Amino acid sequence: MHEEFIINRLKNGDRTAFDEIYNLYVNQALRTAFLITGNKMDSEDIVQQTFIQCYQTIGQLKDVTKFKSWFFRILTRIAWKTNKNKLPCVDKIFDSEYTSSKSSLDIVLENEQNQILYHAINSLDTKLKAVIILYYYNELSIKEISDVLCIRQGTVKSRLFSARKKLQNYFSDYQSEGVLL
Repeated sequence: MHEEFIINRLKNGDRTAFDEIYNLYVNQALRTAFLITGNKMDSEDIVQQTFIQCYQTIGQLKDVTKFKSWFFRILTRIAWKTNKNKLPCVDKIFDSEYTSSKSSLDIVLENEQNQILYHAINSLDTKLKAVIILYYYNELSIKEISDVLCIRQGTVKSRLFSARKKLQNYFSDYQSEGVLL
């Protein structure tokens, strides 16, 4: 309810409402863009473009309860466009604030596991990668993902199933090579 109030204020031209929406969504948006592109600098550009487009087109949003889906639809499309024909690169996923409370061994093991997971997700085609990121990392529902990607809920479920199966095979292959997770 509070978010809907902020969005209505934003639609009425309230600049402070934009700042509030930005603060609510910036971290999740950066994470999503990074997971799609694999590049921190591209992710920051994508998020900036997304918020600009969001601000410029907020008047087109008819149902403020669907803001989250609408916002991530914009972000996903910009990220796909940016990521087209680029090879992903690995940046540090965690910053020093997060890792400072952990032991060195924990940090190394966690970073290795995160990079393995990152590579596994990146091995998926774009459509499967998108549903995995939106479902697991952004915690969107099947319905919300359907709205974001403009596809049917059954298609979202099918893609999630296929992505999980491919990830399962990826990890099976990875472990058969003698690497333990």
